[in-house]
Amino acid sequence: MMYRIALIFALSFFSLFAGAQSSSAPTGLAPFVELNREAFLMALYVPGGAGSAQEALSHQGSRALELKFTQKRMTAGKLSRLFLQSIAINAHPQTQRASADSLAQFFNALKGSLHQSDVLIISEKTDASGVFIYLNGHTLADIEDRQFFNLLLVAWIGAVPPNTVFKAALLGDYPAEDLARLRAITPTAERRTAVATWLQQAESAAPLETQGEAAQTQERVVSEKPVEKSGTANTAAAVEAPVEEPAPSDPASAPVATAQRLPAQAEPVLKPEVITKAEPAEASPAQVAGVNSLPIAPEPEEDLPNFSVQSLTALQDYTSRLVQLTHQHIEYPRRAMKLKQTGSVRMGVVINRQGEVVDMQLLLASEYKQLNQAVERAIEDAAPYPPLLESIGAESFEFIFPITFMLDR
Repeated sequence: MMYRIALIFALSFFSLFAGAQSSSAPTGLAPFVELNREAFLMALYVPGGAGSAQEALSHQGSRALELKFTQKRMTAGKLSRLFLQSIAINAHPQTQRASADSLAQFFNALKGSLHQSDVLIISEKTDASGVFIYLNGHTLADIEDRQFFNLLLVAWIGAVPPNTVFKAALLGDYPAEDLARLRAITPTAERRTAVATWLQQAESAAPLETQGEAAQTQERVVSEKPVEKSGTANTAAAVEAPVEEPAPSDPASAPVATAQRLPAQAEPVLKPEVITKAEPAEASPAQVAGVNSLPIAPEPEEDLPNFSVQSLTALQDYTSRLVQLTHQHIEYPRRAMKLKQTGSVRMGVVINRQGEVVDMQLLLASEYKQLNQAVERAIEDAAPYPPLLESIGAESFEFIFPITFMLDR
């Protein structure tokens, strides 16, 4: 009963959050598109704004990433792989390993697929000590990790973003119509209830002592405070420089995409409000009746993340190696350089257990055929790749190779 009453309060406060959100504008927002299909709108909130990736990564505290899903359905496994692929490409391996537990906690908190109109928010704490993960107004995770928000952010605005247009839009260069679309997307009552069911079942499945502790905790929901408003082709052509920190002691290591903490502490952009659970007597019969429709057993989900720190770290290292091996075979076509052709390419590559390429799919094509073909040749030349890890139980594995061809100015 107490859970149901807390849920009523949570949903009412989420409505307040949505209203506050409609009156403010993000620092930037961009649609994520694969295979000519939009999956979600991503919005970035940085107090005071950010004119560059360096500024966005340097600010500490009260930032947020918001994903509003426009695709009919995306599995939790697919979303986790999107993050992992981009993190593996843009973040230093040591940084990834240091936050492996946080990544596992984030991904494993997703107990079902994401559906159209779902709203996922990654909200950095005001003191930058970690993040809250919210889905449709419910708290999925409270992660204590000072580097975690930057690790997730650099995946999208690092040296190798989904594409240069996406990165520019996420840093502020976005059309007004996208803002209107962002504000129009709110989770349905059915989807809020579905997420509440995840949490209810997780609580029921927990050990008795854990349940006792959970019963004494507070429900958190999201409210918003308004704010004011690449890649590589390592040849004679230059590439977009990554956001770097001072080089590590190991000269063979790649730079780490992290940031220095600013002395001033800004107000949060998406700030979690603390709601104390009410006593059962305070709920009206109508309120309780509205929650009694919670489904007892949702439809079984496939492709759910189930990471341990060890398996996640091994998968990150393996994915990074595949991307690095492919990059070693990239050659900027001479004719494309002469014609000053530039662009971004994202290629999905499927390999079997022996590391042989069994399929390639152009997820994002450049407007120039020569650049697309250069990526295909690099993948063919890099194959066969290292065999699949024993921890990967499937007979095949897909990784994404992204690159942006750019010329010296």
